[in-house]
Amino acid sequence: MAFRLLHSIFTSAKSPSKFDKDLMLRGIERVVDGTDPRLRAVSHYRRKLWTPVERAIDFVVNFVNALPGPVTADRQGYMSDPRLRALFASPDSLRDILSFSDGVRHYLQQRSAPLPTELYGGLGAIRVEKNVLGIEMDGDILRRDVAQVVVNFCNHRLGFLTGQEQDTRRELMRRGFDYLVETALQRLTATRIQKTQLEQQQRQLLQRKAGLLHQAQVGFEALTDTTATDATPHDLAALEQQLQDLETELNQLRADSATLDDHLAKVAATLNEPEALLRLETVEFTLDHTNTKVSADAGRVANTMTFQDIVLSDERRVTALLVRFPSADLLPQPDFFQEANRLLQSIR
Repeated sequence: MAFRLLHSIFTSAKSPSKFDKDLMLRGIERVVDGTDPRLRAVSHYRRKLWTPVERAIDFVVNFVNALPGPVTADRQGYMSDPRLRALFASPDSLRDILSFSDGVRHYLQQRSAPLPTELYGGLGAIRVEKNVLGIEMDGDILRRDVAQVVVNFCNHRLGFLTGQEQDTRRELMRRGFDYLVETALQRLTATRIQKTQLEQQQRQLLQRKAGLLHQAQVGFEALTDTTATDATPHDLAALEQQLQDLETELNQLRADSATLDDHLAKVAATLNEPEALLRLETVEFTLDHTNTKVSADAGRVANTMTFQDIVLSDERRVTALLVRFPSADLLPQPDFFQEANRLLQSIR
C-alpha cells in the first residue's frame, strides 16, 4: 500500500468521536505506511497499535480544536485586529502574503472550479524578540538608551487552504498526526544509525587492538618479528574495557531493534506520548505601535494581545493563526514564463 502524501484519515464531516472503526483502521495503516510497512508481518499488529493510534488521534483532534476561531484577514480586519498589525507591516504586506505564498499557489494550481467566495487557512510566522536600546518618555522626561524588547515576525507562511473552516482544521489534524508518524520513523532511523556507528567504532577498536597485540608479541610474532616493541599493558586493558562497553551497548541495541516486534513497540511508544512531541502554548504580551514590548499599565497607547505558538519536540516554534479572507482579495498570480520571455527580449 503506497503512502499517499495528501491522503487524510480525517475525512468525516464532523470531528470524530472516540473513534469509529474505519477511522482507526485508516490511522493504523497510515502509521505502518509512514514508518515500516514490514510491520504488517507482526502478529496482531493492528491490535497492538490500536490504543497508541487512538491516543494520537485524540490528541491531534483536541490540539487543533483548541485553536481559536479564524481571524478576518482583509484590510478592514487589519485595521481592527492588533494581532494582524503586529504580524504585518501594512495591509498591503498582508495581502501580498495571502496572494503569493506557496500554499496559495499550490491551492490555485489544483483548482479547476471557481474559487469559494471565502477562503480559510492556517497562517504561521516565526516570532523573533530582540533586545535593543531605545528612547522612552518618563513623564515629561525623554530617556535615552533604555533597554527594550522589540518583537518581529518573519517567514510568514499560509497553508491548508479550503472553503470551510472545518476542512482547514481537518487538514491541520492530518499534518499533526503525520508529524507524530514522522517522529516515530526518525526514532527508528536514529536507532539504526547509532547501531551502524557503534559497529564502525568497534571495528576501529579491534584494528587498534590487533596492532597492540602484534606489538606485544602475543602470537607467533614473538618468534618471527625482531623489530616489534612492547606495548604498554594499560593500553590493552583500556582497549578491552572500551570493547566491552561497546559490546554492551551494541547488544542492547540489538535487543531493541533486531525484530519487527521491537520496531512496532518503538512506534507504539512514540504515539503514546504525543504531548511530549507537540504542544500548544498561549503567549500574551503588550506591544506599542512599533512592536516594542511595554507593560500593560505603562499608560501609553499599546495593545495587549494573545497568540498561540505551536511547539515541536525540538523546541522549534511557530506562531499560528487561523485566518479567513475573501478570495476576491487575491492578487493575480505572476506568469513566470511570460516574465522570463520579457526579460530575454529586453536583453536582446
